Amino acid sequence: MHCRFLHRLIGMCLAAGLLAPAVRAQDRVTELSSLGEMLDRIPNLTPFDMPSFLPKGMFHIYSSPHFGDLIHNDYLRVPLGIRAKTSPDVESYVEVEGYFTHGLRDAAGYGLDRLRTGIKYEPLPATDWPKETAWSTGLDFISPLSRPPTELSDGHQHTVPYLAKSQLVAPDLKLLGFGSIGADFLAHTALPANFGRNELHSNALNLTAGLVRDWKNFRGTLTASFGTTALLSDEHHQVFGLRPAVGFPLTRWQGKRTRLMVALGAYTVWGPDGHELGVSTSLRVDFIYKTSGEKR
Repeated sequence: MHCRFLHRLIGMCLAAGLLAPAVRAQDRVTELSSLGEMLDRIPNLTPFDMPSFLPKGMFHIYSSPHFGDLIHNDYLRVPLGIRAKTSPDVESYVEVEGYFTHGLRDAAGYGLDRLRTGIKYEPLPATDWPKETAWSTGLDFISPLSRPPTELSDGHQHTVPYLAKSQLVAPDLKLLGFGSIGADFLAHTALPANFGRNELHSNALNLTAGLVRDWKNFRGTLTASFGTTALLSDEHHQVFGLRPAVGFPLTRWQGKRTRLMVALGAYTVWGPDGHELGVSTSLRVDFIYKTSGEKR
C-alpha cells in the first residue's frame, strides 16, 4: 500500500515537472522561491507548527531535490542543508547544492553549484506584545560555487537582508498573514552574467505578503511579491509575482525525527521580459535531532 502511494507521489512530481515550462528565472529566484524557504523565513507561531524555530540545542538536516531537472535539464540538482538554533532567539543555516548527471539526456558531469547561508533573529515575545504577532529579521547570502554549468547560475553573489512579521488574522479559521521587506544586493563573480527571464539585473528592493492556512491534511499558501530596482540602482525595472501553493505532509513516512512534505504550486509573473505562467513541485525532507536535554 505504501509503495503504491509512493509511486503515485513520484508520478505526480514528475508530471508537475513535465508541465512546468523551462523558465530558469523561476528556478533561481532568491526571494521566497519555494514553500520551504518561505516558511523558514517568516516568524514562527506555535498553532501552525511552522518549521522555523526549533528548541535550543536542536538542529535538522534537510533536502529538496529539483524534480523538474529530470525533464528539462541534463542534471539533477540536490540541495543539502543544516539548520540549527544556536540560542533562544537566533537560528543559522548553511546549504550546499550539488548537481549530477541523471542519465536521461546528455552527460553534464557533477559538482557543486551553489552555497546558501544565513542567520535569523526572532526575539522572544515581550509581555506587552499581542500573542498573535511575531517578528523576525535576518540575513541570507547566496553564492555560486566552483564553475557550474552556465544555466545553473546568474553569475552573481546575493546578499539579502530582510525584516518579516506574521500575524494571526483569523484564529477561528487558523489563517495566518505574513509579510516581509528586504533587499537583494548583487556582486559580480568570475562567472559570466546569465540572468533568466524577468530576473532583475541589479540591486533591488523586495516586498512580500501572503496568507497561510492549515487544514487537516494539507497547508495552503498564497504569496504576492514585488521587486523593483528603481530605489537601489540606476535601473527602473519591476517584477510582480503571485504564487499559490499547497503542502502535503507525508505522515505515513514521518517519525519522531523525520518530516516529509510535498509542495505543489503555480506562479504567474509580470516583468520587463513579459508575462510568465507555470507550475512547480518540490519534496522537502527534514531530519531533526536533539543535542541537549531540553524538551522539543
